[in-house]
Amino acid sequence: MIKDTKIGVKGMEVWKKSPLFHGMTEQKIEEILMQEQCRRKKYEKGTFVFLEGDVPKSLFLLIQGKVTISQSTMSGRRILLTDITRSGDLFGEVYLFIGKEAYDMDAQAVEDSEVLEIAGEIPRVLWQNMLEIFAKKAYLMNQKVKVLGCASIREKIVRYLFERKNTDGTIRGNLVREEMAEYMNVTRPSLSRELGSMQKEGILEIQGRDIRIADWEKFEMYL
Repeated sequence: MIKDTKIGVKGMEVWKKSPLFHGMTEQKIEEILMQEQCRRKKYEKGTFVFLEGDVPKSLFLLIQGKVTISQSTMSGRRILLTDITRSGDLFGEVYLFIGKEAYDMDAQAVEDSEVLEIAGEIPRVLWQNMLEIFAKKAYLMNQKVKVLGCASIREKIVRYLFERKNTDGTIRGNLVREEMAEYMNVTRPSLSRELGSMQKEGILEIQGRDIRIADWEKFEMYL
């Protein structure tokens, strides 16, 4: 079920934190949000924000909840592209700028979610921030391509962890195996087996959802 309402200006803290409105005054943000093309929509868990094949007409900003962006392979397998989890983050915006006639991915609310939709032509005042958002997303996509381009599961794990490590060699709170497996396009059992092997070999230390790189020399052999 989808509930569609006029956006209003409620939730200014969300708008101010969003990169879309970076550097803008509250007055300017209010002027944009009060335009007719801005709508607040609520999506129940399991509802699609858009489907592969739909015609792109809007950009979307997460207010609260979680939206998963995924794509189908020829065999029918689902590949996780990204999760939209932070209030203020955008999704679907690139299609308005590259002239694609249809989405080639799905956006699904995986929990009850609320989304800001800006339909039609994007207000010119947002263009500079949009360019910065595109640049950041291009960088993150490049990091994912590096992971997916690795020949083995171990190399994918090492590349994934290397990009997320702290200066002390720890990766805290990031070991959600289902999400890691989807990101790397491998099965969860295969990922778990390889993580277990790396722990037995002394390369990694795993405690709950935290990881520490225990042997840098062995770890870097797979970069």
